[in-house]
Amino acid sequence: MILIKYIGLFFGTFDPLHNGHITIAEYFIEKLNLNELRLVVTPHNPFKSDKKISHEDKRLEMVNDFCLDHKQINCSKVEFDLPKPNYTADTLDCIVKNNPNSKLFVILGEDNLNTLHMWKDFEKILKHQICVYPRKNSKKGNKKILKHQNIKLFQAPLMEISSSLIRDRISRGESVKDLVPKKILHYLQG
Repeated sequence: MILIKYIGLFFGTFDPLHNGHITIAEYFIEKLNLNELRLVVTPHNPFKSDKKISHEDKRLEMVNDFCLDHKQINCSKVEFDLPKPNYTADTLDCIVKNNPNSKLFVILGEDNLNTLHMWKDFEKILKHQICVYPRKNSKKGNKKILKHQNIKLFQAPLMEISSSLIRDRISRGESVKDLVPKKILHYLQG
């Protein structure tokens, strides 16, 4: 008998990884009964090419360091070995190829669902279970995509936190210790 491994894939630039990401990750680990949840660090998001983000190696190190203490949350650098910019459909092809006997769950914020129809090869992404969590101020998206059989909206906690909020606070010299795990804080203070 072949056992199917349930793997959640939470893509992001994680600049920085924050308590909101962790809360969402833990929610889906429990809700979907995942064997593991991978934080897939994206070196180059094609939608964020004009924005200043921290160096990819620093972000990868930060996420990896956090994951060392968390049994079911793992850091994935799969996109570091793929052509840039990174496209979710290409990454999923690679993950599927390297993870036989696995069911993949793509964890996606409602804000990203609203633009999914503009992503490269989005139809390939929709072959997987898409698990959507609410985001503050997200407008309701493409009705056709919302009705897709592989899209499921979850009542995950609504997080009032974002990486851009944290970067703004840091730039103003304000504390972020209540917004990020302790292990991440030292990366941001250096």
